[in-house]
Amino acid sequence: MTEFNQIIMAVQELAQSRIAGRADLYDPATPFPFDIWAEMGRIGMLGLGLPREYGGGGIGYAGLTAASAAFVRAGRNPGLASAWLSHSLIGRLILGKSGNERQKHAYLPLMARGELTAAVAISEPNAGAHPKRLAATARRDGDFWVLNGEKAWLTNGPIAGLYIVLAISEQMGERKQFSAWLVPRDTTGLTQTDAGSVDFLRPTRHGGLALRDVRVPDSALLGPLGQAFETISKPLREVEDVLGLGMGQGGRAALLDLLTQSIERAGAAPSEEQFGMLGGLEALQSALQILTNVLSDGLDHPAQDPAAPLLAARRLSRQFLTDFENCLKSLQLPENTELLRLFRDLTRSGGLASSVDRAKQGKLGQSLIRKAG
Repeated sequence: MTEFNQIIMAVQELAQSRIAGRADLYDPATPFPFDIWAEMGRIGMLGLGLPREYGGGGIGYAGLTAASAAFVRAGRNPGLASAWLSHSLIGRLILGKSGNERQKHAYLPLMARGELTAAVAISEPNAGAHPKRLAATARRDGDFWVLNGEKAWLTNGPIAGLYIVLAISEQMGERKQFSAWLVPRDTTGLTQTDAGSVDFLRPTRHGGLALRDVRVPDSALLGPLGQAFETISKPLREVEDVLGLGMGQGGRAALLDLLTQSIERAGAAPSEEQFGMLGGLEALQSALQILTNVLSDGLDHPAQDPAAPLLAARRLSRQFLTDFENCLKSLQLPENTELLRLFRDLTRSGGLASSVDRAKQGKLGQSLIRKAG
């Protein structure tokens, strides 16, 4: 058995024994489960995608996607998987790619062991992550930079010990250049806010930051000056979108597991039409598995633009959830609270991307017309 397979088995066991069926994890009053987080670090999950030379597992994006799907299916909680994926991507894609050796040696081993959680601060209230609307600034002051602004929707923001903050380092007219800095939680002038907090995907915590004359040294600069949007923000969005498919794959598999268990417990006898609805769900799930595999493999071995297949996958995912709801109503089973919580989280997560997807589909349509002309 390979080391990766051993970790996957440990991930599934942890999820089944410590997460599945835990209604309290969905309660806003329940603190973040640092005991589970520490166990995820102990079995190697938190460092799975980090480089081996810094204490990680060196697993590629396809492996992270598979681990995410296994974790959500076994634990039936996409929220904690969301926290883990954000942690993994910051370590692998941001610090691992843009950090210098001193920065990587300082932070990545701590992240691999679960002793440090980082959050990336790009989005802002009323602006999202659109570069034309971002307003946080960075001003040089001798050997320091002074950061000011507001940030929102930070996954793991309330529990992070380190923030990667994007801000405008230079502006000429409407053209903005963005840079990124590593800002420890206890830096003077940095305070947490509720900006961008959400009431689902528990137990993951989301929140915002207020930066008031936050002074950081030149050594805190992450990556080349003025290139953070191209080297950090854009790649992060693209990789997040693909790895999110793994979380969805596991969530949909868990929904089907819970649904079939409910049918058996109720002693229900589905009609021919209802069997057809169940078969349609399984067909969509199988098609989505193929798309997920292709797209995650493409992150490790880039060959083509993933935009169109990613849009197709997310559209099929929303169709699955619509069809699942119709099937559930048709079967008229006793209420299953765990199933409904999971369905709610997957539906609301998918809804967040729908407006972005419509805009991207519009661009594809325009491209189609231009090619025809």
